[in-house]
Amino acid sequence: HPIAALLGGIVAQETIKLITHQYLPVDNTFVYDGHTGNGQTFRL
Repeated sequence: HPIAALLGGIVAQETIKLITHQYLPVDNTFVYDGHTGNGQTFRL
């Protein structure tokens, strides 16, 4: 389940950013393509 671990890590990192107000969180939407292993953020 490496994909679940990756996405869990990303969610945890963004949660810490929101709680500490130290860094900017991912802007709007994060999409991860498990087939190619790429992730992108999109501003909606």
